[in-house]
Amino acid sequence: MTAGDSPANIELVSGFSEELTAAPADERVYRVALQLYDPAGVPEIAERASCAPDTARRHLSRLADIGVVDLVSDTPTTYVRNESYFEWRLRDRLGEQSMSDLGETLGELTAEERAFRDRFGVEGPSAVDALDHADYDDIEDVWLALSEWRTVRRRIERLEAIRQERAGDSSFEGEPAEP
Repeated sequence: MTAGDSPANIELVSGFSEELTAAPADERVYRVALQLYDPAGVPEIAERASCAPDTARRHLSRLADIGVVDLVSDTPTTYVRNESYFEWRLRDRLGEQSMSDLGETLGELTAEERAFRDRFGVEGPSAVDALDHADYDDIEDVWLALSEWRTVRRRIERLEAIRQERAGDSSFEGEPAEP
């Protein structure tokens, strides 16, 4: 934090820190594991989770057994978040939505994707030269828009795959039960 941080930002950070330290060790290790986009060793994970390395090692081993993290190395013991697990989990949750909800979300995302194509005049974000669409001072705005466009495309692909799976699943008897 810097001297310029607002009191609201300081309260948010301290509230998150207090919430994390109040959680049981297995929950703290899990929360840290969710953020392991780069490989990290057990001592680092233990420090971030405010627990002993042996405690972190035990919980990380369990998380590896169920697929949340992958063991990258045995010496030193290093783990990383298992992206395929989170993709499966997300698809599973999306699969619980009704066909009408999936269709509505797909329609909204398709409209967003069309707006990006119209804005940049190309079929996909990889075909955009950011410097052609912004002055040097505004280049970050273009990069942000391109990142958002890639995210929209990934979400469309994911929803379309779920919709197609459901349409081709003869054992699926209509909409899932509403909660």
